[in-house]
Amino acid sequence: MNVGPAAYHPDQKGLIDMTDIDYCQGWYFIDPADGKRRKMRFRQTVDGIGQLVAVVAKAYDRENGDEIAITRPEVQISEVEAAINGFENWASHYVSPIKRSVDLALIRDRIRAAGLT
Repeated sequence: MNVGPAAYHPDQKGLIDMTDIDYCQGWYFIDPADGKRRKMRFRQTVDGIGQLVAVVAKAYDRENGDEIAITRPEVQISEVEAAINGFENWASHYVSPIKRSVDLALIRDRIRAAGLT
C-alpha cells in the first residue's frame, strides 16, 4: 500500500491522511483513448470512502502524475470492489508471456453500470 498525500475532507476540519490502494502493481492499466500506461489506485480516507483513479506513475516519464478519475469521489471501497470483482480475468490480456495489461475502458464500463460515476 502506498501512502498518498494529505487531503482536505469536507466533513472534517483541516487535513486528513489518505492512503492509496494499488491494484496489481506489476500490471499496466491502459486507456484505449490515449494509450497511456497507468496504475490503478483507490485513493481512500480512513473511513473506506474514496475514489478509484488511474495515474501515470513513472518518475522518469514527463507525464508522471497524469491522472484520470474512474469513479466519482466519495464512493465506498466495497462498492468498487464488487463492481470490478474478477477484473484480472475479464479485463486483462497478456502482452508477453509474463506481462499483463488491463483495459481501463472495460473497468469504466463496469463502474458505470454499478452507478459509481
